[in-house]
Amino acid sequence: MTAENAQSLKKPDALPDRYEILGLLGAGGMGRVWHARDRVLDREVAVKVLSTYCALDEKYAKRFLNEARAAARLNHPNIVQIYEFGNEDGFAYLVMEYVDGPSLKGDLASNGPYSEGRAAELIGEACNALGAAHRQGIMHRDVKPDNMMLTKSGAFKLVDLGLAKHEEGSAEQTASGAIMGTPHYISPEQIMGAKSIDRRSDIYSLGASLFYLVTGSVPYEGSSGAHIMSRHLNDPLPDPRSLAPDLSPAFCNAVSKAMAKDPEHRYQDTLDLKADLDAVRGTAPVERRSNRSDVAEPTIPLVRTPSGAAFCPTFKPPCSHDDLQRMEDALAAAIGPLARVLVGKESRTANTRSALVEALAAHVPDRTERRKFLKSCGVTNTGSGSLLDSGSRSLTTPATLAPDIVAVLSRHLADRIGPVAGVLVKREASAGGGVDAVIERLAAHVPDEAEREVFLAGLAELRE
Repeated sequence: MTAENAQSLKKPDALPDRYEILGLLGAGGMGRVWHARDRVLDREVAVKVLSTYCALDEKYAKRFLNEARAAARLNHPNIVQIYEFGNEDGFAYLVMEYVDGPSLKGDLASNGPYSEGRAAELIGEACNALGAAHRQGIMHRDVKPDNMMLTKSGAFKLVDLGLAKHEEGSAEQTASGAIMGTPHYISPEQIMGAKSIDRRSDIYSLGASLFYLVTGSVPYEGSSGAHIMSRHLNDPLPDPRSLAPDLSPAFCNAVSKAMAKDPEHRYQDTLDLKADLDAVRGTAPVERRSNRSDVAEPTIPLVRTPSGAAFCPTFKPPCSHDDLQRMEDALAAAIGPLARVLVGKESRTANTRSALVEALAAHVPDRTERRKFLKSCGVTNTGSGSLLDSGSRSLTTPATLAPDIVAVLSRHLADRIGPVAGVLVKREASAGGGVDAVIERLAAHVPDEAEREVFLAGLAELRE
């Protein structure tokens, strides 16, 4: 940032006078991060300021302070240190250690993918940092190369515990079932809205980060966040050697085991992952936290099973896999790539084929498309009182928001993330809190910052 731009920046309201703003480091859905100087201690700091509308929302303010408290409890050289935080009169801020170098994502963008050994070294440092957090019962839940940084001297720092949650935290910290994390690095259990997220979810994200660091590509690309998440649930893990042929089998097996779709088949602790990464680098391995002989060693590529069945090895659908695939194809024709996620989810709770068809039909909002889907599933009775109407009834609008508002929210969100929007709007509207709170929760599901701003701007009239 130029000196002229720095001088034109206005200091955030109510920030203590001891902090001199030097420039803007970044902005997101919950606020901005500023580069500043602590006049009292004469040191550079980073100041995270929660946006006014988030600070006034009790849930978001609580999450922000949880980040501060969680991070402040952690004292580790690989974790950014928290210096101060406050929340007064709708103004919340967090002062933390300033990292004077790039994120791993930024470094890779400038210099290209890392070598196998360097990637193993960096993720090994991330394992150290996360291990310290996990031992305090704190899960990061948004591990990605963007949140891993390097100082100018080369020291590794893990940043942004904005989604952190204590393992034994109350339901107030994060709404149960909420999808939190970044689509390119999110674990299957986060996508499925599991109520219990543990350290193995962070390990999955470490595996996805390893893949990215050596290939320069994320494991799964997609046309939308929903498409990417459906691929995390169902698609086999691509062999990173297809993009980086010189990778060793040991390194690829570490990526594969870290990214196993079933948490029971992953590394059970960051120490286990670090031990294998140390072996890849040829350094002395650390003692493992667990040495379980019953944990399967996945090979690359992972084998795809239909409609999300890979997430649970004991999964027994109410119909054949071929039938599930036909349902998925028919549903995809109506609502897009979210179909695979929904078939996998609903087939786990439906006891019979007819119950599964009814549950899936409820996700098709258009009556004509619902009729086509039912016909593809062999349901010919689509008159009054049939599954055609039962699906419509199951899609009734939550009482917390008027139907026209829900329709507007769904349309704007669908423009940003695709067909999963309808499901998310229904869920967030049911959680209550008023229009502003619902909009902010929905904005958190838009991974791209620019798209998120467009989404919020399009709904400005609803927020007035």
